[in-house]
Amino acid sequence: MNDEQITTITSINHKNIEEQDDEINKLTTSSSSSTSSSPSTSYITLNNHTNPPKTTTTETVNSNDISKDSMLKLNVGGEIYYTTLSTLISDSNSMFYLMFGTGRFNVQKGDDGTIFIDRDGRYFHYILNWLRSQFIPFLKDETVRESVMNEARYYQITSLIEYMQFQIGSQPPPPDIEKFSQKEILQLVNLSHPTQPIQLPSANLSGLDLSGLNLKNANLRFANLEGSLLKYCNLEEANLESANLKNCDLRFSNISCCSLQRAQLQNSQLQYSSFVGSNLSDAELCDAQLQNADFQSANLQGSNLQGANLLDTNLHNAKVQGTSFSRVINVQRAKNLKR
Repeated sequence: MNDEQITTITSINHKNIEEQDDEINKLTTSSSSSTSSSPSTSYITLNNHTNPPKTTTTETVNSNDISKDSMLKLNVGGEIYYTTLSTLISDSNSMFYLMFGTGRFNVQKGDDGTIFIDRDGRYFHYILNWLRSQFIPFLKDETVRESVMNEARYYQITSLIEYMQFQIGSQPPPPDIEKFSQKEILQLVNLSHPTQPIQLPSANLSGLDLSGLNLKNANLRFANLEGSLLKYCNLEEANLESANLKNCDLRFSNISCCSLQRAQLQNSQLQYSSFVGSNLSDAELCDAQLQNADFQSANLQGSNLQGANLLDTNLHNAKVQGTSFSRVINVQRAKNLKR
């Protein structure tokens, strides 16, 4: 700005508001034309009546200069998130660690300290939650699930991708809409062949009287058998993983060499049944009646036996590491229990 313009600005202070506006317009036009060839920008401020135009500026800092405990403000596709550097670089194989954790790259911050990431911000909270706690719930919506996995691939967070793939593989197949009748099950059993065992995964068999049936090698994974009568059944080598067997009557049944991982057996009648060699890891057996049941060489690791009755229950060579025996009835009368 030249001396003539500065003198003009000084004289403006003694004019009324309308005259100030006219003079400022003239000076702004004059200043713009005289500095159009210059890369710098001039601002004219007069007695706080006029504010300079806002500009967007960026600050470049090295990632080594950011404290790991300092809060970061992220703008992800227009969505604002707050986190710490330590959270952002918690996965040493991720793109975040490469960008912020190695000191090899400079980070550009906006004039308000915001770091902009040009990605879809709708799914970034899943990414942050994984980096914070190594957990996100199973996403039932397939579109959302695929979108989150796509973001994880972009950020190179392979641990999240593997976890979500594991979640997908662990989901039960869609359940049958209609409940089977006792007649239908009897027909199915009569038509079955030892080389082609019954396949009823996720089937609804709740409340049926299936006493005495031969269900050897049957696939009943995730099946709902709650409240069913299964006395004297042959379930040898059947797959009952994650099956619902709450309040079932399984007395005097052969349930040996079965897959019963994570099965629900709360309050079931299991007296005199054989579970020899069966896998009941992480199964729920709360308040179950286990008198005289045979669990020889069975895997009960991580199972819950709270309130169960172990009178004369055979636990010879059974694996009970991590098993909960809280409030167990007649635990001192259990046979060969070694804890």
